[in-house]
Amino acid sequence: MTRKTLYTISAIVYIALLSLVTVPPITALIDRVKPHILGLPCMQFFLIFVPLALAVWLIIWYLMEVRIQDREAAEAEKKEGQKHE
Repeated sequence: MTRKTLYTISAIVYIALLSLVTVPPITALIDRVKPHILGLPCMQFFLIFVPLALAVWLIIWYLMEVRIQDREAAEAEKKEGQKHE
């Protein structure tokens, strides 16, 4: 996975999660589908769920970014090693 792909996926995740609590047609639909989730009114559940989901996504994003950075560093080191030979 490249950084550009990771950033694109992140943008989609953020837009999707934030639209759950900010876009009026979606919030109206959520409140009609099932009135309670885990004992909370539906909108209240999503007000708790969205920040938690975003926090989890930031952790995942960080870990993926570290992997990409390590891979790029290894490739750069390999190219540097080939130049000196």
